[in-house]
Amino acid sequence: MVSFARKIETFQKSGIRIHGISIDSPEQNRAMIEKLLLPFDLLSDPEGEVAIKPFGFWDGAGRISKPALVLTDRDGIVRYIYEGRDFADRPKDAEILQAIQRG
Repeated sequence: MVSFARKIETFQKSGIRIHGISIDSPEQNRAMIEKLLLPFDLLSDPEGEVAIKPFGFWDGAGRISKPALVLTDRDGIVRYIYEGRDFADRPKDAEILQAIQRG
């Protein structure tokens, strides 16, 4: 998330809006936004019903969500999915920008 915050202007110039989704409560998300100074919203999906379960982003034990990135176009069509293997596995900024440019 911090990486996205550093590149926010680049993403915005490409017409991209960023929203984080987590299983944390709205209060926890607000605290994270304040702590990390994130320039985008973090949405709460505490049971994983909206985004995590439908995409299969639970870890093997089904206890936590894996890091993931889903890019959709303006019509809501999924154009790119990155699913991390574990908490530290995140997509590279260059890979995300390439996916954005491909549309």
